[in-house]
Amino acid sequence: MNKTLSYYENNANHLSKRYESANVDNIHELLLKTFASKSHLLEIGCGSGRDASFMYRNGFDILAVDGSVEMIAEAKRCHPELVNRLEVMKIPDELYFEDESFDGIYSIATLMHFSHNELKDIFKKISQMLKPKGKFLFSVSIGREEEGTERYFNMLTKDEWVGLSKQYNMKTILTDSSKDGLGRKEIQWFTYVMEKTSN
Repeated sequence: MNKTLSYYENNANHLSKRYESANVDNIHELLLKTFASKSHLLEIGCGSGRDASFMYRNGFDILAVDGSVEMIAEAKRCHPELVNRLEVMKIPDELYFEDESFDGIYSIATLMHFSHNELKDIFKKISQMLKPKGKFLFSVSIGREEEGTERYFNMLTKDEWVGLSKQYNMKTILTDSSKDGLGRKEIQWFTYVMEKTSN
């Protein structure tokens, strides 16, 4: 994970411009459909702040975290309306809020950067932080081998993502696939919506 975080620290400006230019209409539509109006939400791995800004402008109470100091700085620069809603938080080690703190949690293009053991920790914490019947939406890519030397990618199968969620008291509500928002033909995205069940 160290090389991945270093990559984001060293390329924050370039990456934020790329993220801001991506066509993410599909994921934004899913976010609006998934979470009830004015919900208190946590975004894990907010990058340039693109999605947090979208949710904030649509009336959601959003808190967004990222492990990269430089990406958080870019998010504040790109979206000054988020300045008090952004926090640097190393994931998974520093990811902590009180139990049942959030109506919903989402993570876009982030979770595939973590090892299986780290993902277990992340999913456990997400389940704890969600209110009963709270939703968790996450989007991950496949087909990223060409960038493996710069960042770590953990290419879990669909069944593995679903199984990981189930292990931590979350059931599958929806799965969706979409093309890459930057037009990269070799990359496809899968989005999952989970709901917290009873322990």
